[in-house]
Amino acid sequence: MNGKKIAGSILKVGAVLGAIGGILYLKDKKVRSAEENLKFQKNYYALAQQWIMNKNENRSMMKYFNDRNINSIAIYGMGTLGEALYEELKNTDIIIKYFIDKNATELYYGVDGIEAVGLDGITSCAEVDAIIVTPVNHYDSIVTDLENEGVSSEIISLEDVIYGL
Repeated sequence: MNGKKIAGSILKVGAVLGAIGGILYLKDKKVRSAEENLKFQKNYYALAQQWIMNKNENRSMMKYFNDRNINSIAIYGMGTLGEALYEELKNTDIIIKYFIDKNATELYYGVDGIEAVGLDGITSCAEVDAIIVTPVNHYDSIVTDLENEGVSSEIISLEDVIYGL
């Protein structure tokens, strides 16, 4: 695995943290107070910092997945964190079977032949051991959406993976 490429991907996360809050603010069309936006951005920043610390201390996500017998995953969320997770795992033993995103048809342009599906297409996808949710600030509502679609795989927040190392 190319450590520089992974570090670069993770550093991109830090570089766009300020923009993430604004983008999701517009995308979600929710009115947030300045305090809510600050909390939202601090959470992403802390997550990126922990991810970088894990990398610097050679703590691999593979350990997290291996300890839990997770061999195949779907990545929920095709934003910066989803891309960084993909980059970290793509040359490992973890099989990334598909990407899930509410806007998959609008956002997806193809990554290494991995299919991207929206919530409406999730039932046609092969089962995976876990779905890793990268929009961590929306984890609860995403879990509800996935459960409403009949998903039986384990649903894990990227936050749990990163802080669980």
